[in-house]
Amino acid sequence: MNHQPHQPRPSTRPGPAPGQVAYDPASGRTGVVQAVHSVAELRFDHRMTSDPVAFLRPERGGVEWTADAAALRFPTDEERTV
Repeated sequence: MNHQPHQPRPSTRPGPAPGQVAYDPASGRTGVVQAVHSVAELRFDHRMTSDPVAFLRPERGGVEWTADAAALRFPTDEERTV
């Protein structure tokens, strides 16, 4: 029998979904995921190099930003207070 621990692949790891708080490692910020779309669905000059694209908004309101949806993860308690 093979008893090696299962290591999930990052692409299969469930990440934050719309309505959930996410940490964006590229910007170092946390925000609420507003939507996730394929680059092909975007109707503006997105200049994104990854697919899919997530739209995030600061928890207390503010300017929305775009991020690589595949890189998002749930924030630690420390990251959430920054």
